[in-house]
Amino acid sequence: MSDKNKLFKVIDNFKNCNALVIGDIILDEYIWGKASRLSPEAPVPVLEVEKYEYILGGAANVANNIRTLGGNVTLAGVIGQDSRTGKLGEILKNHNIDDSCVISDSSRPTTVKSRLLAHNRQQLVRFDREVKTPISERTEVQLSEKVSEHVANADIILISDYAKGVLTDTLLKRVISFARELKKPILVDPKGLDFTKYCGATLITPNRPEAALATKSPQEAEPEILAQKIKQYINIDYVLVTLGEDGIFISSEKATKTIPAVTSEVYDVTGAGDSLISGISLAMAVTGGDLETSVEIGNYAAGVAVRKIGTTSVTPAELKNIIELHLMNKTITV
Repeated sequence: MSDKNKLFKVIDNFKNCNALVIGDIILDEYIWGKASRLSPEAPVPVLEVEKYEYILGGAANVANNIRTLGGNVTLAGVIGQDSRTGKLGEILKNHNIDDSCVISDSSRPTTVKSRLLAHNRQQLVRFDREVKTPISERTEVQLSEKVSEHVANADIILISDYAKGVLTDTLLKRVISFARELKKPILVDPKGLDFTKYCGATLITPNRPEAALATKSPQEAEPEILAQKIKQYINIDYVLVTLGEDGIFISSEKATKTIPAVTSEVYDVTGAGDSLISGISLAMAVTGGDLETSVEIGNYAAGVAVRKIGTTSVTPAELKNIIELHLMNKTITV
């Protein structure tokens, strides 16, 4: 475990980092209201809408976490040309996220996850507007060209895969090739059954169920076995298997280690993975690849995220606060 001053110094240098986030851009829509009666048309509650709330999701939430942690970020992905496109662009602008690598495709909708909530955050239903088919060859070429123009200026590349069709095998191959040629670290938050499409990346962060599915292993398989299988499938330097309340298992060429989860009141795990990889990425850029310190900081960032409701982001002040509290508790315990 690192000392506070070392971790704080890393966090203070996030402002000097440039990140490029590539992946599936999602807009989270929250529709709030009261539900005090049933519909006469069907046995379902009637929601009397009081307000709408829009939050960045998917790769856009990763980009937002990079920005709120103090880093500079460019977001790359595909959106539609519909009623939600303007709202998404407005939020990106307000959050100082560079969207110059975002491609607009009229043949696809902007991915939106809508949640209807009543009373004390009770979710009545969620409905998704999305297309999961791969992006067209034309859109892929446009996105690839945009990414190639920005890779050189990035200190770190994040691939945020939500399986919405943007990260095709050929696009990933091109992006990873660009990054490797320029010796840029590539961190992957994966999705799906086939991890071979991430071959050549620096680090991958599946959770335990994702790792088990991708390696065709039992869900109860030990994380060390899962990590070994992933390394057999793909050429990658580091495998991080997230274990929820049991922490994070790290596997590198030199050693394996489990970092305990930060003890915290858990209100909602939504977006915790985005905060984790954002913290790790910025810390790796600052430290020049100090994996253990970077995972420690990412772990704290996830610890902040689970204390909040819904998809969320983390600030340096919140990150420093949880580090201070955690280290203080450790000292008292000892």
